Amino acid sequence: MAGSRQHLSKAELHRLTAGKKARSLELAKQYRMVRRGDVARRMELYKPGPHQKFHRGRVSPQYNHHCFKHRYWGPSLYVGVHWYPKWSTWVRWSWGYASDPYWDPRPIFCRPIYYEPAPLWVFWETPVWRPLPVVACGTWVDLPPAPIADPRIDLELVAVRFVDPGHPEENLGPRYRVWFRNNSNRPIALPFDVILFAGDAQRPAAEMPQAGVRVAAVAAGEIQSVDVRLPIEVYEAGRDEKGNLVPFSVLHVLVDAADEIAETAEENNSASLAPADVLPVDPAAFELEPTAVVPGEEVVVAGEGFGPQPGQVLLVVGNEEIDAEIAGWYDLGVRFTAPELAIAGPTEAEVIVVRGDRAAANPLRITISPK
Repeated sequence: MAGSRQHLSKAELHRLTAGKKARSLELAKQYRMVRRGDVARRMELYKPGPHQKFHRGRVSPQYNHHCFKHRYWGPSLYVGVHWYPKWSTWVRWSWGYASDPYWDPRPIFCRPIYYEPAPLWVFWETPVWRPLPVVACGTWVDLPPAPIADPRIDLELVAVRFVDPGHPEENLGPRYRVWFRNNSNRPIALPFDVILFAGDAQRPAAEMPQAGVRVAAVAAGEIQSVDVRLPIEVYEAGRDEKGNLVPFSVLHVLVDAADEIAETAEENNSASLAPADVLPVDPAAFELEPTAVVPGEEVVVAGEGFGPQPGQVLLVVGNEEIDAEIAGWYDLGVRFTAPELAIAGPTEAEVIVVRGDRAAANPLRITISPK
């Protein structure tokens, strides 16, 4: 699949971002900002308004034939009932896709490190947490320096983002990405736990559904991110006034959950958040299959942060922008049909997946040949 791995030249980037549709998406601005990450938050795409309608391209009339309706409990922009794709070959291929470490389109701060699972949490009386920086769920961009003058060390939770909702047909719960920073001028070589809890209480409790990872080490001043998937039981964590089971209303995130690291401050280690306040990760496209097609053939893109409902699949062929028809859409994958083109031979094009809030993924290259 090497055909989709590319480094765009300045001229190619200008061509991709110069079209009318690209300009309406502020694609050039998005691609300039992507090196530091947190693009959708910095462009305030999470703030819908009367002038900012949900962005959508061409959707197949048969789109709903392979889906089922299900409640979505992600970021506030998408909370509601959506069409989930049935668990199938293309969904399975997109699911859990790991980007090649030598080619990862995400900024370095946005690439999670994979650690062993953490043990179950043993309750201790946690302090009152400080608010996260900038927005409710925090950011890792433009953080003020926090040097520690004495020989002790300090860990800080800086951000939480929503990655995907899991899948009810596979009994998989939601996944979150957690960023934390070593504020010290020396490394933390002792392991510690990062654990997420989900429930309806304002304080974490050992009996809540939980999951976490055991971090091995963090370099001096380093920001790391990890992914944690909660069990599907979090979608039945409480009961409403009528006694019906309802999803969790509070997400607790604890860094150094077992209090193993002697720190100068504990109140910046964690946060308690409303799930709807947790912003999504920026969209990123990892790979597509196949990388060479003819018009009418279906293509699958694996990635993350695409959201629960169809946005747009934009194909850039030369200087022409074409809306591809969407056959399937999911937080971790998109299925579309290669469009008809007036071409004499194999022609290269770039595929750009655009989320409904107008946040755009990185381009992937595909070759389209005449039938």
